[in-house]
Amino acid sequence: MKNDRQTAVLQIIEETAVETQEQLMQLLAVRGFACTQATVSRDIKELRLVKELAGGGYRYASSDRRGLAD
Repeated sequence: MKNDRQTAVLQIIEETAVETQEQLMQLLAVRGFACTQATVSRDIKELRLVKELAGGGYRYASSDRRGLAD
């Protein structure tokens, strides 16, 4: 379940500009993953997601993507 949820998190942040943990929780719920903010927070930490500047706001991104555009 955890691996499936974390895979969904990575897919979501690739497809959608996610700005908040609340937004990520809602998008996970649409995909059938009911979870708490604490769970989302742990997933973000374990996946080493970062917030990057995008279009005047911040969005979650995989830390693996950092520096690719440089």
